[in-house]
Amino acid sequence: MGEPRGLNAGEIGRRLRELRAARGLSLRQLAKEIGASPSLLSQVENGKVTPSVDTLYVLARALAVPVASFFGDAAAAEPVGAGNAWLVRAGERQRITLQHGVTWENLLPHEESGLRFMEIHYPPGANSGEQMLRHPGRDLFVVLEGELTFRVGFAEHRLSAGDSISFADFQPHQLRNDGSDAARAIICVIGDEEGHRPAAAT
Repeated sequence: MGEPRGLNAGEIGRRLRELRAARGLSLRQLAKEIGASPSLLSQVENGKVTPSVDTLYVLARALAVPVASFFGDAAAAEPVGAGNAWLVRAGERQRITLQHGVTWENLLPHEESGLRFMEIHYPPGANSGEQMLRHPGRDLFVVLEGELTFRVGFAEHRLSAGDSISFADFQPHQLRNDGSDAARAIICVIGDEEGHRPAAAT
């Protein structure tokens, strides 16, 4: 089985620069918007600093784009049947590697309004960042391997393989792997900033 196509820090930085330019924002303007220094943002754009999960969400919100926009080009998907279904092979997934070695693998062939569907990997000791995540869309997780600790609001929940958790839009949350083994999970987020929900299959 092939390895998913990955985006390293340099490619994430290039994509960030493209998205910032498309919005007509200077480096200083975007840095002010997200509460970071221009020098730090410059290091991200130049591939010298890998953003964390929470930083990626903050950037996406400031740029008014879905967080999936950082995946870049669409995956090489295969049409199935009459073309109303698409197959993404494991080795053709889009992948982003973030701070602490956290990886996201897109299970969709391309960005879809109001829907994110990903496989995530958290090495031992990894977390989603210092800040609690708050974003539109209902989150649904199922752990496939290892253990993940979810902080949702003021409560913490430790999930093992086979366990699942879901929570509503804008619920503050944070993920971390406190165990000694790598953790792997599937995440589905339904809904986006504009209130879009996935289109019904035809």
